[in-house]
Amino acid sequence: MNWLAHTSIDELMQLKPKGFFRIATEDDLLVCTVCRPGEPVHRLLCASPGHANQMRMSLSDEGLCGFIEGAL
Repeated sequence: MNWLAHTSIDELMQLKPKGFFRIATEDDLLVCTVCRPGEPVHRLLCASPGHANQMRMSLSDEGLCGFIEGAL
């Protein structure tokens, strides 16, 4: 039996020591939500898919784990 079978992605992301981010489309806008331990949640609008990719690379370089909704 897989011990992660009943664990949601949100629960797994919260285990990351430096925090995590999620990029999602909301009302046809790309929104990046950044969660760092001990800090308030930041929600940032991305001007384009390229801008979202730059944010993803920058946050990954900082050690945050990311999740891009709708990515294949």
